[in-house]
Amino acid sequence: MRKNAASEKEDKPRKNNDLFQKRQMQIIKKATKLFMKKGYAQTSMREISKATGIDIRNLYYFIKSKEEILFLVINMIHRPEIELFEKQGIMDIDDPVEQLRTVIRELLDNGYDYGDEVLLLYRESKSLPKRLLKIILARESQVVSRIEEILKKGMARNVFHCEDTSFTANMIVYQLALHPLRRWNMKKYTKEEANNLLEKNVMKTVMI
Repeated sequence: MRKNAASEKEDKPRKNNDLFQKRQMQIIKKATKLFMKKGYAQTSMREISKATGIDIRNLYYFIKSKEEILFLVINMIHRPEIELFEKQGIMDIDDPVEQLRTVIRELLDNGYDYGDEVLLLYRESKSLPKRLLKIILARESQVVSRIEEILKKGMARNVFHCEDTSFTANMIVYQLALHPLRRWNMKKYTKEEANNLLEKNVMKTVMI
């Protein structure tokens, strides 16, 4: 059922409250561990309540459903990625080579910070209802389109070569998730070593 305007207004101050956000983050982190261990479908709200130490009735004050938790987990990954382009001035860098290198380094750092969440995104995003999945896919596409924009600029200046910029941008985003997706087989690399190798590999595929 759709909320009325009065109900939505009541929700805003609650969601902007520091304590509310702190509790919600606590739930998200504990739920992520359970989803990773047991799987999203096999994890119940009662188990999340037990893991967080928050009574089931109070839990529903902070989180309305298990679907909302999964959405918020994935949103936690995408938010810094979107802000990377919007707030850090990356799209204002004139040199496309430096621009792409900066994006690669920032997104790799983000992948390390949210390793479990990135893996959960690839594993469980299909469990989201269509309306929420549509939002997630749109945000993912937004990151891809920004990288494609950089690639096109580099091609126009004859420093990049891509047969298909959309395909290449998608491949770059996928490669940058390598550590979270393959970390079980990459333990011999330090974060710095893995990031340097990934950066070199990505740049090698697009440089003329």
